[in-house]
Amino acid sequence: MNLTEKYVIAKNLKTPIALVNEHGGVEWRNDAFEATFGGDAKDWLTQAARAVAGESGWLQGFFLDADAHRSLDVDIEGRTYRVDKIMQVDDYATPTVALWFEDVTRQREAEQAKSDFTAQIVHDLRGPLSGIQGTLEFVLSQEGSKLDTLNADLLTEARRESERMMSLINEIMDFSKIQSGSFAVEQEPVRIAGLLKRAVRSLQSVASRDEVFLLSAHGRDIPQIIGSVEKLTQAVINLISNSLKFTPKKGLISVGAQIIRNGEVPEAIVITVTDSGMGIKSAELQQIWDKYKQSGTKSLRGGGGTGLGLYIVKQVVEAHGGEVTVASIEGVGTSMVLKLPVTRAA
Repeated sequence: MNLTEKYVIAKNLKTPIALVNEHGGVEWRNDAFEATFGGDAKDWLTQAARAVAGESGWLQGFFLDADAHRSLDVDIEGRTYRVDKIMQVDDYATPTVALWFEDVTRQREAEQAKSDFTAQIVHDLRGPLSGIQGTLEFVLSQEGSKLDTLNADLLTEARRESERMMSLINEIMDFSKIQSGSFAVEQEPVRIAGLLKRAVRSLQSVASRDEVFLLSAHGRDIPQIIGSVEKLTQAVINLISNSLKFTPKKGLISVGAQIIRNGEVPEAIVITVTDSGMGIKSAELQQIWDKYKQSGTKSLRGGGGTGLGLYIVKQVVEAHGGEVTVASIEGVGTSMVLKLPVTRAA
């Protein structure tokens, strides 16, 4: 059977399909591919196959594992295509894959419009909420005020709920940026010791109010890394906030950092947030970093969430070239671990 007979079904499909080798050469293509990309395909496919400054082009990803199915969105000639590997092709001396090119430009534009709208709405909510928070803080901070116990308690609860709402708004804003591809990581020196101190200080009053001990410990020789102070601080705050939801009164949350060395050279910094809370079921451990996924364990202090907090933490850490892990035992506690490289820029 010759190639024309073998791929006769694919030839007449309206979606572009091509057999592409690892060098970007087109071994075979259907009519839709020819009509869509024409002779220009050899140029951008060759570019996609190249390795520049140690970074491989997107085409190389389809050849890493012959049995793996891969899919990615690629900008080609001003439009966005979802490229799927259909199968590995063994008819040629050079490694070759069959690729399916689906135009998802309108879908991506709709997603971007939705993301922009969400970001604008959330941004507009932050201003009034900040004003409410400032007013509550001012009233509660006045010495000698004539507030009775009931009104003071109500205002304190209102302040707490406004803090929770601001946290939700910030999560939605970060998620919107991640989805739109505009989630950028700054390149600035980050002092881990100062970062942990700020994160713990921001939640110390909340922990005291909930009768939870919140402690921080780290060595004096923790080196700096390159990245975003703001985003890494928020990531640690997210982890502490998460622990506070599930740690009972008189419980303990400890925040620490240590160095992993390669000989005498600092290679990575490990930040841990460990609590003596309710723990996470083993079946849920691998999915807690996914968006919209929440532990089945009910929070001790009420209040729902977006299900985006830990997902955003993972995105922040990976944007810094790091990784996240978790260990937990039901009824004993949970330890969240962030591993960040010392010398690698974000």
